[in-house]
Amino acid sequence: MNTFVNQITLRNFSLLFLPFFFCLLSNAQEKETEEKTSTNHEVRLDVFHLIVLPGIDVSYEHLIDNLSSWGVTGFLNFDNAFSEGYRYEQFEISPYYRLYYGRKNTHNSGFFVQPFLSLTSGEYYHYEVYNTDHLSTNISYNSEKDFFGMAGGAVIGRKWVNEKRYTFEIHAGIGRYFVFESNGNAYHQDTAYPRINFAIGRRF
Repeated sequence: MNTFVNQITLRNFSLLFLPFFFCLLSNAQEKETEEKTSTNHEVRLDVFHLIVLPGIDVSYEHLIDNLSSWGVTGFLNFDNAFSEGYRYEQFEISPYYRLYYGRKNTHNSGFFVQPFLSLTSGEYYHYEVYNTDHLSTNISYNSEKDFFGMAGGAVIGRKWVNEKRYTFEIHAGIGRYFVFESNGNAYHQDTAYPRINFAIGRRF
C-alpha cells in the first residue's frame, strides 16, 4: 500500500515538476537568443601596431548576423620618420565587409575572410632611371614621395569569443595602393604592403 502511494506521489510530483523544468529551459534559451541578438557591436584595439610602430589601430564591427558583418578601421601612425620600415601610411580609414566560416551558432567567430578599401596618406619610395645619351649610361636613384589616395586588399584570420564577450583575433593579408603618376602610369615600387594584426576587443 505504501509503495503504491509513494508511486502516485512521485508521479504527481513529476507532473508538477516537468512544466516548471521546461519553463526554466525555455527562459534560458530565450535569454541566450536575446543576448546574441542584442550584442551586435564590437570595438577592437590592435596590439601589433601599438608595439611595433608605435601606432593606433582601432576597429568597429557591426554584426549583421551570425556569419557576416561590416565595419571600419582607423589607423594613425606615430612613427613619423617611418623608421621601422613596416608601414608608410600616416593615417588610414578602411571600411570592410567580413564573412565568417565558423561552426553553426558560433555567433561571428572562427575563420573569416575580409575584403577592404582604404583612404590613406603617407610616403613611399619611387625608383627612377634616367638615360644620359652623351654618356651612354643609365642613372638611377630612389626618391621619397608623398601620396594621398585609395588602397584595397583582403585579409584572412580567426576570431575567438569568451563567455564575457571579450574577443581576440589574428589576421594577415595584403593591400595595394592605387597611386598614379602625372602621366597616368601606376607606380611600381613599394605599392603593395602587408596587413598583420592581433587585436583584443569587447562586444556590447
